[in-house]
Amino acid sequence: MDHIKTYLGRVPACGCFCGGCPNYLREKKPCPGAAYTDRCEGCKSYHLCCQDKGIEHCWRCGEFPCRRFRGFRDRWLKYGQDFLENQQLIKEQGVGAFLRFWNDQAE
Repeated sequence: MDHIKTYLGRVPACGCFCGGCPNYLREKKPCPGAAYTDRCEGCKSYHLCCQDKGIEHCWRCGEFPCRRFRGFRDRWLKYGQDFLENQQLIKEQGVGAFLRFWNDQAE
């Protein structure tokens, strides 16, 4: 990942590290991150899907990785994040370790 900023907020259901998201990194009107915006809270594909199932992250779903998730993951590879790997890290080590891993790579 070429550019990354520190992010300490909530990790969204999809497993995106907000500090590497192009919307978070843009100069004009940057996204404040999943913990501070309705954009992720209203995400039908991941957040609301997980909420309906009573889970916090996609890896906990019996259908993981679903077709929708795999397509989303493929579109994000160009930004330097593999959401399957992100979900695996969250599953194995927890959200705290996930944030530490990505923040250690921040400038």
